[in-house]
Amino acid sequence: MKKIIMFLVTAIFSIGMMAQEKEMQKKTMQDTKMMQMEDHVKMKDGKMMMVKDGKMMMMDKEMTMENGTMVYPNGMVKMKDGKTMMMKNGDKMDMHGMMMMHQMKNYVKMKDGKMMMVKDGKMMEMDKEMTMSNGTVVSPNGMVKMKDGKTMMMKNGDKMDMDGMMMHDMKDHKMKMDKMEME
Repeated sequence: MKKIIMFLVTAIFSIGMMAQEKEMQKKTMQDTKMMQMEDHVKMKDGKMMMVKDGKMMMMDKEMTMENGTMVYPNGMVKMKDGKTMMMKNGDKMDMHGMMMMHQMKNYVKMKDGKMMMVKDGKMMEMDKEMTMSNGTVVSPNGMVKMKDGKTMMMKNGDKMDMDGMMMHDMKDHKMKMDKMEME
């Protein structure tokens, strides 16, 4: 009788473990697929590439992103307001026109209601205004003033590189997507 009970307990435990492992594998595959499926353009080895449905191909014509930003095959980016920048190796932009972070060492970020500066991977609270290379000024309270005089307030999680480009982290973007699916 003890052997039968032990056998049943072991069988039930094994089935539970297999189900849990299968669920974890499924989630990992979904996560991987989500990251691969995120359409974007990127500069790779000096060439503009487009990633669509997980497949990478050479970008052969200009593209207009959802926010009006134009991206050209040579890596030139022209924002809706007319400002331009050149994408550097490793830079990525999603189809909404947001730059995606790539192991950047220097940027500013609104975190828990405070403006933080990340320099060489080290985060510290901003204590004075910073002027980005495109003339954008970021204040310690999160107020951003563009060169043309337009202003905006950074929200929690917003990031800006030292060139003055708003960016988002794929990890943050994925977490937002997961949260939206749950709701």
